[in-house]
Order: sequence, then C-alpha cells, then structure tokens
Amino acid sequence: MKQSKSAYGLILKHPVMLVGLMLLFTAIVLLNQWSQKESMSSSVPMTPPAAKQGMLDWSNLYTDQEESIPLDGEWEFYWRQLLEPTDFQAAHTPVSNLVELPAPWTNYSDNSGGFLSSEGYATYRLRILLPQELSEGAHPLALYPKSIASAYRIWINGHLVGGNGIVGTNRISETPKSYPEVVYFQPRTDWNEIIIQVSNFSQRNAGIWQHIELGSADSISWTRILHVSAQSGIVGIFGVMALYYAFVFWNRKKETSALLYSLLCMAVGVRTVVLGESTALYLLPRLPWEWAVKAEYISVAMTALLLILFINREYPAEAVRQVSVVSGVILPGCILLFLMTPAHVYTYLLTPFTWGVLFPALLYTLYIYLRSATKRRKGAVSSMIGFLFFMAFALNDMLFYTVHLPTEDMLSIGLLVFLLTQAYNLSSRFSRALHESEQLSLQLQETNQHLEQIIEERTRSLRRTNAELQEANQKMSDAELFRTRLLSNISHELSTPITSIKGFAKALRDGIITADAPKYVNRIYTRSVMLERMIHDLIDLTKLETHQVQFRMQNVYVIPFMQELFLKYETDVQANGIQYIMDLPAGSDLLTTGSEDWLVQLDPIRMEQVLSNLISNALRFTSPAGIIHVNLRLTEAPETEKGWMACICVKDTGVGILPEWQERIFERFEQASPPSVQDEHKGSGLGLAICKEIMHYHHGDIGVSSKPGSGSEFCFRLPAWKGRLSPHDKP
Repeated sequence: MKQSKSAYGLILKHPVMLVGLMLLFTAIVLLNQWSQKESMSSSVPMTPPAAKQGMLDWSNLYTDQEESIPLDGEWEFYWRQLLEPTDFQAAHTPVSNLVELPAPWTNYSDNSGGFLSSEGYATYRLRILLPQELSEGAHPLALYPKSIASAYRIWINGHLVGGNGIVGTNRISETPKSYPEVVYFQPRTDWNEIIIQVSNFSQRNAGIWQHIELGSADSISWTRILHVSAQSGIVGIFGVMALYYAFVFWNRKKETSALLYSLLCMAVGVRTVVLGESTALYLLPRLPWEWAVKAEYISVAMTALLLILFINREYPAEAVRQVSVVSGVILPGCILLFLMTPAHVYTYLLTPFTWGVLFPALLYTLYIYLRSATKRRKGAVSSMIGFLFFMAFALNDMLFYTVHLPTEDMLSIGLLVFLLTQAYNLSSRFSRALHESEQLSLQLQETNQHLEQIIEERTRSLRRTNAELQEANQKMSDAELFRTRLLSNISHELSTPITSIKGFAKALRDGIITADAPKYVNRIYTRSVMLERMIHDLIDLTKLETHQVQFRMQNVYVIPFMQELFLKYETDVQANGIQYIMDLPAGSDLLTTGSEDWLVQLDPIRMEQVLSNLISNALRFTSPAGIIHVNLRLTEAPETEKGWMACICVKDTGVGILPEWQERIFERFEQASPPSVQDEHKGSGLGLAICKEIMHYHHGDIGVSSKPGSGSEFCFRLPAWKGRLSPHDKP
C-alpha cells in the first residue's frame, strides 16, 4: 500500500510523466480500436482468395461494410511501359508478366535471368470481381496504398482517381512523392479494373512493396485517421518530453543528460513524423519529398549518436572511450553524407548503414546497460528492460526496411517505451535532488532560528579566540624554528653518507686503497642503501604529515589479520637465528562468540608498514639466539567510543633504549642506536616517525617501554569492537 502511494505521488510530482502517461493511454486506446477493426476485417467466414493471373474473384465471398482486405497475389506487370486504360481496349493488348505483390520489383527477374534494376518505370494491373453487396451498394469503396515508390498514378474503372508525385521515364521527368493515401471510387457490378503506373529513379525501394488494402470508404478513412492520430499522439509525447527536458537544461546547465535526452526525443519525433503514415507529408503537402527522406535518414543517425552520448554520460564508468571516438566520427560523417547527396545515392547504402552502423550502436548500448545493471547502478535495470523492448522493435524495422520481414514500421512504440523509462530515471534523479534541496532549506531555516544564539556564543568565544591566536602565533614561531632545524638536520643527515661515499670512491679512484678495496666498496654500497632508504622515508613521512596519502580504510578481523602478518615475516626472522613467537588471545575470557568477532578499522597496507618497521628494528638490535615476541591483547577502554582497544606489541631481547631517548625516538632523525651497532644496521631515523603518523590516521597511538640491556617493547593500539563483517565489507 505504501509503495503504491509513493508511486502515485511520484507521478504527480513530475508533469512530464503525467502528460506522457495520458498521451500514451490515448495512443493505446486508438491502437486498440484500430486492432479491433483489423481483427473484425480479418474475421470473415471465408479466407479471401489471392489474385491469380491478374484477376481476383471475390464474387462468392461474404463480406460487410466494415471489412478491408489486402489485394495480394499475382498482378499483371508491364516493365518499362506506362499504360493507361485505353491501351488495354486496343485490338492488340500489351503482353504482360505476372508478379507477386507486395514486393519491390527488384525481386523480379528479367528476360536475361537477372533481377530488375531499382531505377525504371512499370505498370501494374488487376481486375477484381466484387461481392454483390459491395458492387451494388450505394456506398463508395476506397483503396489504401501504404507506400509505392517513388511516384505513381492510379486508374480505377477508366478514371484517374489518385496518385503521388509525377510519374516519369527518367530522373529529370519524375517528381518523387510517396506517402500513404486513401483513393475513393464507385464500384461496378462486373469486373473492376485497377491500373497503377509507377516510376522510380529516386531511391532503393521500387514499386508496390507494401500492402494495398480495399474496403468501404468509411472503414478505410477511419483506419487512416486512427493511424495518423496514433502517430500524432506518439509524436506529441516525444515533443512534450523534448520541451520539458530542454527547459530543465535551460534552468540547470550542469544537467547535460537532460539536453542530450531532449535532443534524443526531438530526433525520434522527427523520424516518427516522416515515416509510417508520413504525417509530416500528410499535414504539409508542400514539403519536398527529398527533404522528408533526408530527415528520415538524418534523424536515425542522430538518434544513434545521441543514444551513445546519452548512455556514456549516464554511465561513464562503464563507457568505452574508443567507441565514443569512432561513433563521433562515423555517425556525423553519415549525417553529412545524407545531407550533401541526393536520395538516389544514399538510400542504396541503407543495408550497410543499418547493419554496419546502427546495429553495432544497439549492441554497444545493450552492453553498457548489461554492465551497469550487473554493477547495480541506479535505474540501470529499468533502463535495460526498456531498451530491450526498443531493440526488439528496432530489429523488426531493420528487417522490414531491408525487405526481410513483411511487417510494419513499429519502432516508434519501442522508442516510446524506452524513452519513458529514461524519463522516469531522469525524473527520479531530479526528484531526489529536489528532496535534498527541501531538506537543506529546512536545515537553513533551523540554522537561521539559532543564528542569534550562535552569534552570541561566537562573541563570547571571540575573546578566547584572541588569546588562542596569541598562543598560536607563538606556536607558529616555534614551528618555524623547528622547520629551520629540520632543514639543518636533513642537510646534515644527507651530507654525512654522501661525504663518506665521496671519500671512499676518491680513495679507490686514486689507488690509495688497494688491498681492502672490496671492504670499502661494500661500505660505499651500504651508505648508498642507507641514503636511498632515508630519502624514501623522508618523502613518505612528508606525504603523511601534509595529508597527501589516501588511506583505504576497511573493517577486518584483527586476530586473523595479525596472525597472517606474523607468518609473513617468520622466515626472515628465523634466518637470523632468532626465536620468533606470537601470542593470540584465543580462549581468553574476553572472547565469547569466537575470535573472528573482534573487528578493527584499518588500512591493511599501512598497518603492515607499522608492524614491519617494528619487527625490522627488533631484528637489527637483537643478537642471534635472542627472542622477538609479538603479542596481541584485547583490553577494555571505556574512555574510547568503541569501548575496546586492540593492543599489538613487539618485544625483543636486544640492547634496549635509554629512558631519555624513549620519547625522542618517535621524532625525525632520532636514533637510539648504541655506538656498537654497525653502519649497515643503522636506520634512517624516520621509521618510527612514520609509524606515529600512520597510527594518528587510525585514531590510535604508539609507545615504547625499555630498559638498557634488557630489550625493548613497542606497542601500538587500535579501537576494536565485536561484530560480523557484512558482504559489502568483505574484500
């Protein structure tokens, strides 16, 4: 119940959806009435016979005033002859061929065994014997030729009753114009003669390639009105959506998707109005046929281009840049070709354009929707369902216009469903943005209400702030002094190994050192390694202090995580003859539901860096036969937000650290190494400072306890809690 209410409210919030649904309902009602008339016309007691030998005998066929029947079958066909009714009344009538309709005449073979050219002219003839109730009735009949390419004239019973364009014998004398037209005539009781002259020098389709329907004048007119009304309703929906989202972009220039969607609706509307019932030519009879065809082809290419741009904008993470570049070259090139060349050139490229350009564009769009739906992007599933509906109708039209399917142009319906799903997604996004804006407005009102109180509080704190500023100025002075000393330390720490390297290298070069050369080469190498380590550590520490390192925090089970890190360094420690031990809190009273229930939030790579530094330090200062002990404890910490702390300690049996050094060793370049430690075991003096910065980012801390000669114990702590990882948290 709640879900239906929210859906109802969503529709009311978006006028374009409400208008679109109303228009869609109107179109569905009109199409339903049309389909009912079609089913009534087809539900005759006897199947209408097809024409044979150019004659169609319907005298024994029961019919009524409401039915319409296609004039399919064998028609007389006179190639390269423009014949009129008087030519068939002469003593020597022309010799005809018999052809099957509907079909373009390029499907017919000539005398040499090949197929007829698409360019040419011909005459079709059919004689019909109608049922008595039609031929003797007072009501006129009508023909409904849906598409005859590219100019034609129709005679019925010796009278010129209709046509489109000017039929000619060459490209100069022909004026192409082809759109669905209703032709009315008065039947007679004997054989009715239909003669159609057709010429085509303007496009790839030629002749009568779609059905011609015969029926009563009222039923045919009503069918035509329904078709035009349904198409106009669909075009109206596209127009409303295009206008609405154009205004959205006008008021919010950042919404590039709204602009692309508006242009997409406009391109689809143009294609719809010049195809099918050709409403544009019906409403604008002065519109040149050539420009109507250009509009058809250009709008299709523009639709494909805008579709790719739109989906790349909506799902940039799934988009393929190479496809965008290629489509951005090929499709505008096709548009330019359609614009600059006449129809008798580019219409012959329909098949390669359809299957080489449009079909790959559909596959690419489907691929993007599948990827986005797999990754559960918002609105991807509904968009993909709408696109699959559209793709099915698109494939139907591709096969229909390449004369592979005897269906009708139905792409507008599929596009309507697809664009409505896109409108729903865009409207949902705008609705969410509006909701967030309303929430921010409410928060602003609340803030204004408390503004006076805040000002008073800020005024009271101003005096405290002034005092704090003085203290901050002093700290800044101290910080500047620290920076000066730091630069001095850096200069000194870097110059020392460099001076040693230069001295040893010069002595080797000048031949002063000969017998112990390998020993001094090794010293050069160890100082170079130390210098390199110092530079890398300094860069790493500087990035941490200036917040240039991005931490990838995640929730992990702390005990398995630390156990895995412990095992990673076991081989290196044992290779030095040092005993390596780890204690985990398994079986302690703190664990009630299993050790894996203790969670911490950390960056695994940075946390491994901390433990690695501590183990490396312990390894340097612990002699063979010593012990390195890693211990994990879980302790209560009521003062923290989580209430628990995971404490990880690395204890060694090394030389230990003097008390006065235990706080200083976490600063830059501070080392508590005794003089007995060799140079190759000395560090850069930055490792513990890096560890301190990493723990600061983790809201933890690090410290040391040590006695000279008895070893050292370094411990760091992290906030911990009990819980289970959700599927989203698991790596």
